[in-house]
Amino acid sequence: MLPVYRDLSRVLRVNVMGYDYSGYGCSTGKPTVNNTLADITAVLDFLNTEYKIPPNHVVLYGQSVGSGPSCYLASEQPNLAGVVLHSPLLSGIRVLKPNVRWWPAWADVYPNHTLAHRIKALVLVMHGTEDEVIHINCGKRLWDLCPRKHQPLWARGFGHQDLEQCSEYEPTLRAFLAEVTKTIQQQHQQQNQQQQQQPQALAPAQRQ
Repeated sequence: MLPVYRDLSRVLRVNVMGYDYSGYGCSTGKPTVNNTLADITAVLDFLNTEYKIPPNHVVLYGQSVGSGPSCYLASEQPNLAGVVLHSPLLSGIRVLKPNVRWWPAWADVYPNHTLAHRIKALVLVMHGTEDEVIHINCGKRLWDLCPRKHQPLWARGFGHQDLEQCSEYEPTLRAFLAEVTKTIQQQHQQQNQQQQQQPQALAPAQRQ
């Protein structure tokens, strides 16, 4: 994935941070659902403490199963700038058992469908119409559930592994990031106005 990160950084002119889940790549530990949630939380904390990047300057990018941790963190962190969901799950159970009509909530893995309404950040959903792994209806349903959403990309003729090759992929990300940037600028302006409107304490005059 490193070449993909480099390409995104170069083409979109943004800083990109990628990481390995526990038990994968260079990361130690066990590959469990809870660990993946802890991993993404640790990455956000690291960006804030080490690089002084606040959450409202961070856009999460979750692809496929990675949409689970991204939806989780976005539902817990209200100040994120944005979330990109690339070929996302609606829920783990609905992918593994699409014909099961009921399942206990505690048994679901990455229940994105129950978290989407809590995401306050702007959300972009991208999904291929020919996705053979996660049906496009999952992406469409998730997009419907998000309160704040950018125009989605339903990539006609593309599947689960080749969405980046769609001619609309980069333009869609550019437009999304432009909207995110505009929101950040508006927030800064509002903060500056509020600071200017706050009464200033006057120091008492010194007696001669």
